[in-house]
Amino acid sequence: MAKTAGACPCGSGEPYARCCRPLHAGGVAPTALALMRSRFAAFARGDGAYLWRTLHPAHPLRARPEADVVRELSRAHRTLRYQRLTVHDHDEEGERARVLFTAHVFERGRDRSFTELSEFERVDAEWRYRDGLTASEPEATITAFLERLS
Repeated sequence: MAKTAGACPCGSGEPYARCCRPLHAGGVAPTALALMRSRFAAFARGDGAYLWRTLHPAHPLRARPEADVVRELSRAHRTLRYQRLTVHDHDEEGERARVLFTAHVFERGRDRSFTELSEFERVDAEWRYRDGLTASEPEATITAFLERLS
């Protein structure tokens, strides 16, 4: 994994040590938005164990062996560069939440950026990433994103 000094990859402007590192080290995200940001930082840093730990039990990757998924997620940062995160919108209602964001990602200089509407759900009082819908063009609101899909 990458060093712990410097700005957090999630784009908060905070040092990594005070931002996402405590979550990566076993802390609990207080909101779905914080979990999404910490997952972006984990992708950027190659922290496959954290990405696995924060998956919802019903996520399709949970059907595969943990060691295989963690290894693949940890290796992804070797070829993918997670440059920037833009959060467009988010909402939370009870045990469910959604976050609309654009991940600015590059692979060998080629733009692989995407916009995703992520869904989160609490499991045992902790937020977990359930699933997401992706699009190639960003939208400013969740409503606009969903309208484009219909």
